[in-house]
Amino acid sequence: MTEVYHLTKEGLNRIKEEHERLLELRRKKTLGEEVPSSWHSEEVNPDYLAYQEDMNLLEAKIEEYEAILRNVEIIKPPEKEKRNEVQLGAVIKVEVDKEQDEFTLVGSLEANPMVGKISNESPVGHALIGRRVGEEVVVNSSIQIRYRILHISYE
Repeated sequence: MTEVYHLTKEGLNRIKEEHERLLELRRKKTLGEEVPSSWHSEEVNPDYLAYQEDMNLLEAKIEEYEAILRNVEIIKPPEKEKRNEVQLGAVIKVEVDKEQDEFTLVGSLEANPMVGKISNESPVGHALIGRRVGEEVVVNSSIQIRYRILHISYE
């Protein structure tokens, strides 16, 4: 089964831009004068080996982005009757240890807890999917944490 990559429109644009940048870099590296000769006297040229390693890494990253672009699903707000549940793209306000926190539920490629974006595959994100305002979820990691959903919105 093919993996589906959940991205916001902004996340998809970032992936497309980076993919284009890498394709341009590959064109410059293969057409330019950067390609060292494979032989240096009677031994394989170490510069050539380094170049080959760089090109292999570049090709792997390009292939990774192409797989993402082939299997992307844009995160959209759910239908009106489902907007009272936590789904991908939700901005969720929760109470944790008598303090409030707010984050957006995104796919794993865009997750960045430092800026308030958590993955639907994370323990917290997974536990919140399908829940509603007022419900509590308990997440067990190294300690047990209780989250109470205060508000759900979609941008």
